[in-house]
Amino acid sequence: MIGQTVSHYRIMRLLGEGGMGTVYAAEDTHLGRTVAIKFLNASNTDHHYRARFLREARAISSLSHPNIATVFDYGETSDAKPFLVMEFVEGETLGELLDASALTVWRSVEIIGCVADALAEAHNRGIVHRDIKPSNVIITNRGQVKVLDFGLAKRISEEEIHNTDTNAPTLLSTHTRDGIVVGTPLYLSPEQATGSPVDGRSDLFALGALLYECISGKPAFSGSSVLEIGGQVIHVDPRPPSEINPEVPLDLNRITLKALAKRPEDRYQTAEELREELITVHSALNVEGERVRRITYANGRSHRTSALTTISQTLRKPRVSLFTLAATVLAVGVIVIGLVLYFRPKPYKPPQEAQKFYELGTDFIREGAYHQASKALEKAISIDPNFALAHARLAEAWTELDYSDKAKDEMLRVSALVPNRSGLTKLDNLYLDAISSVVTHDFERAAGYYQEIVKAAPEKPDAYVDLGRAYEKNEQVNLALESYIKATYRDSQYALANLRAAEMYIRKREVPSAISALEKAGNLYDAIGNIEGSTEVLFYRGVLLTDTSKYQEAFAPLQKALNLATSTGNAQQQFNATLQMSRLAFQMGDVNSAREYANTARRIAEQQGLNNLVIFALVELGNAFNGWNEYDKAEPVARLALGMAQRNNALRLEASSKLILGIALMQTLRAKEGFPLIEQAHEFFLKGNYLRQVSYCLTYVGREHRRKGEYELALAAYRQKLEISERAADPKEVAFARADIAMAYAKQERYIEALGKYDESNEINRAREFWSGLTYNQMNRASVLLQLGRYEEARTSLDEASSLANKTKGGLKAVLAEVQMILGQIALSNRDFTKAKQYSVEAVSKAGTQYPDVAIGAKIALGTGQAFSGATADGKRTCEEALKMAQDSGEEAVISDAILALGTALFEYGDFDEALSNALKVQERLARSGEQESEWRAWLLAARCMIRKRIEAQGREYLNRANESLTKLETQWGAEAFDRYQSRPDIQVARKQLSEAALAVP
Repeated sequence: MIGQTVSHYRIMRLLGEGGMGTVYAAEDTHLGRTVAIKFLNASNTDHHYRARFLREARAISSLSHPNIATVFDYGETSDAKPFLVMEFVEGETLGELLDASALTVWRSVEIIGCVADALAEAHNRGIVHRDIKPSNVIITNRGQVKVLDFGLAKRISEEEIHNTDTNAPTLLSTHTRDGIVVGTPLYLSPEQATGSPVDGRSDLFALGALLYECISGKPAFSGSSVLEIGGQVIHVDPRPPSEINPEVPLDLNRITLKALAKRPEDRYQTAEELREELITVHSALNVEGERVRRITYANGRSHRTSALTTISQTLRKPRVSLFTLAATVLAVGVIVIGLVLYFRPKPYKPPQEAQKFYELGTDFIREGAYHQASKALEKAISIDPNFALAHARLAEAWTELDYSDKAKDEMLRVSALVPNRSGLTKLDNLYLDAISSVVTHDFERAAGYYQEIVKAAPEKPDAYVDLGRAYEKNEQVNLALESYIKATYRDSQYALANLRAAEMYIRKREVPSAISALEKAGNLYDAIGNIEGSTEVLFYRGVLLTDTSKYQEAFAPLQKALNLATSTGNAQQQFNATLQMSRLAFQMGDVNSAREYANTARRIAEQQGLNNLVIFALVELGNAFNGWNEYDKAEPVARLALGMAQRNNALRLEASSKLILGIALMQTLRAKEGFPLIEQAHEFFLKGNYLRQVSYCLTYVGREHRRKGEYELALAAYRQKLEISERAADPKEVAFARADIAMAYAKQERYIEALGKYDESNEINRAREFWSGLTYNQMNRASVLLQLGRYEEARTSLDEASSLANKTKGGLKAVLAEVQMILGQIALSNRDFTKAKQYSVEAVSKAGTQYPDVAIGAKIALGTGQAFSGATADGKRTCEEALKMAQDSGEEAVISDAILALGTALFEYGDFDEALSNALKVQERLARSGEQESEWRAWLLAARCMIRKRIEAQGREYLNRANESLTKLETQWGAEAFDRYQSRPDIQVARKQLSEAALAVP
């Protein structure tokens, strides 16, 4: 794996490999630090070991102590291989110090005391280490003690045991499984050796064994086999360590042997108690004492490794003839097979009452009623705590509600309940894998498992619904719809399948099909008296009418849905209906009603203790404010949501809040503060496979690249958004993505391509009646048409944009302001300076402080108009104001426009030196971004300045550059578009100036 990047960690080198994990040094590319990253070995990727690995991660990620190696992060690779990211600790293990005979009794007690301190912290948090041993204690180069590998239950590595001996199966029985030995043999507690339950006192026994070995030079227990070691642990008391090393005082004898007491109740009961006694004896020890000599066998091996060595050597010895061995193996095989068949666990079957609540909860999940699902599934688990599938489905519900910690806990319980899956049927195993994949957001894998379920049980319509939900979450809307339709073929009375199909038709904006599917679902729910199902149908009718701009009609079904939900006491449906009414009010421009509905939804959630729904309501409110360009209102709402999400550890809602807040900040020209929030949200959604949210983030990722003049990166982001939107069969988002691409082309002055993308976007907008998208497109399209000299078409587009904006209650203020700005630019291009100033002043007034980008463009046009009409001082001052605002915004294209406008105003003012400086400065910027149309005008301005300064040679060079840029522009645009461009009055004047300048230069 060296050289690969996992998440944001670049693997650098191998640090070590053990029975369970492989550890590498890696670079955290975000924070620029070295970390240790552990991967579960390929041989240990079954559910049991993965669960244990994740349990370790979850356990120690909550620990913070100077003697515990810090865990920074954990997760899974793309191929579902779990990993753990830890503090990189450089130093020597306690085992290495023991082998080097580098410890004194004084230092040994000090080290063991530090380990006891670490265990005290862990035990107080309910965490038992279970594998205290020399290799899990590191002494850093600065002498600090660090404990590693909390939560593990190690096994003897299979590599150490050869399969050439019939005793091998017996030896391998020490592997960790249900109710079986966990830990490393030399440091096992008696309760671990017998497979009994363990608590913190088991760790203290292991620590006692470690203390014994450090101060005496040999392990407390030894033997020629694992079983012999286990027998000593259970039955034999070790000699006092002072009999081996006379430097050990009697008090330390007592402490060590008490820690090694066979019965847990006879040992120290807490790590703090052991730590206090070690501190007392440590103060009386000689700091300069002799080093403890490592006791080894004649062959040089220490006692600590002799057991496994003996086993390995024993397994290599020739015993019997090949025939006898073969016969014995065959006989043992027959016996083993018989025993396996006899003792094979019967398929797990929960009590009927638990099964009933499980099915109810699963149906709620399919309906999207996750809060109700959690209640039903908790009831199933209360009846049967061993019901693994119920725990898994509960994890799915918690995931949907954004309670990630609860979801992880449930999946850990699943792993503990069914470590080897042998007690489950094939179908239940498939369901467990599918649900696990949904919980970890691997929706493609989930769909694969559900496809297998459909093949195994093709008569089950709900299996098709589950498959459809997996496709839906993976933004494969067409496949989801196909699965839901197949479910209706299997059961024509399956109301839920029709409802899910209707939702997909709504997302695809296929209105007649959506209406038909809702009608079928409604009739079926009404026929069986399912009020909650009927409520859902009314809710989606309201959604459909809202999306098709039939706002007045949409209120009736939503109000009916709210009334029904209130009558049944269904809080989540009350919340959903009220929040949709808020969205509807926002669409109608009734901001006050929208805010009131959103706050009512919050109160419903608060009264029911649905904290994450409270946050969701705030996120929706902030999103709506952003949609209406009410950024000053969106910001405080988003900050409130973010604080609540962080306190609740609601990670998805936290990311959503960051996105909303980041958008509000970026739109108010605070990109340095806002864009990092959007990047964080984007990273979270990308890692979690939330593709719809990824698509939303990409809009603003692209805009930030566009703002910085990184147009190719902007286009890459927009094309990725387009790909996701097309995959999701979402025409509205497809139209938005094409409009964003058009805007990036326009900023590059690739106007012909920009018009093509705007036309593609508007074809969808008109066909699907997406009036908001059409409004903005027509406004932006007019700006492109203006640049090409197509004034009448530009005015027609502006008229439509204004008309659509005014039809909206309250009007789209940002659009109305920008329309005035573009009208001013058209007048300026026509050299009608009086109208240019009038329109621009109106645009500045309408923009105010709320829409600074509009104000900047209007001031550029105003200042240029003032300069050309003789008010040169006013023009210079206005252009300076525009440049300052543009620099504050950080948008590179606007800064370039402002610099060029200021240079022009300075020329008219008579300050040729400053005009030249601005012309050359902006030319460099334009050359980098490839904006040919503006670049030739910058060269012309520079040439005219040089001629006025009587520097003819330089002026001639700049004139040549201007002509070269014009030639390139004609090649880029084509003859027809270029000729139309040259017909612009302002360009005709510029061409005339170019000719006059050429004549003025000898």
